Amino acid sequence: MIYINGKEKLDRIKLEKDNFYVVADFDKTLTDGNSFSTWEVLCKSGIADEEYSKKRKELYNQYRPIEIDTTIPEDEKMRHMEDWWKKHVHLFYEYNLKEDILKQAIKKVDLKYRKGAEEFLFKMKESNVPVVIISAGIGNIILDFLEETKTDYDNIEIVSNFIKFTEGIIDTFEGKIIHSFNKNIVNVSEDIKNDRKYILLLGDTTGDIKMVDEEKLNDTITVGFLDENIEESLQYYNNIFDIVITKNGTYDELSEILNI
Repeated sequence: MIYINGKEKLDRIKLEKDNFYVVADFDKTLTDGNSFSTWEVLCKSGIADEEYSKKRKELYNQYRPIEIDTTIPEDEKMRHMEDWWKKHVHLFYEYNLKEDILKQAIKKVDLKYRKGAEEFLFKMKESNVPVVIISAGIGNIILDFLEETKTDYDNIEIVSNFIKFTEGIIDTFEGKIIHSFNKNIVNVSEDIKNDRKYILLLGDTTGDIKMVDEEKLNDTITVGFLDENIEESLQYYNNIFDIVITKNGTYDELSEILNI
């Protein structure tokens, strides 16, 4: 089901290949709503330490309901998300995550694009439209996935949580941890901002709206994919996003609406 809330904006903004860029979340936005997240890959692969997998699942069961609960105030939600990310990162250090284990896990777990997303990215590449992936997931996995699917195009930039390995063992996470509600800490290249007036924002949580500066939202078409807690969250999503796509909707539908 598709809900269009920003009809005036959609009538005003006509996206053409030289006037916009894409800012997109990765997990459950570019990937299928039923696909594993990049944080789940290690656990779901079956090759991770059993104790790690158990503790990871406990953290997920504790914090995921908070992440998608639209009734929780944002400042409170941010604190919980920071706690979740820090605790999960600590598990990687606790169990001495190895680079080869992570690479094996990626090959064993069936990450998959949302229907039409692969074709959408190809269109963006062919039209030379910049795509900035801002992900609260694990950048190493995103990069490997793009390479495996042969979609690691030159027009794509990945801003995410990248693990640095030293002699094959986890050393550190590079830069500040990005979680689902602090994506405003990411600065898109000034060259892209200056060259392109409009933005197409793609996300699956309400925190993804922060991928774009507030003052730019008037020139941004915002799209929210809503696949969980649809009845409880739909009104809230409709208040935030110009277009809401539910029930694991596709990029084919989106491309038809936007004529891109």
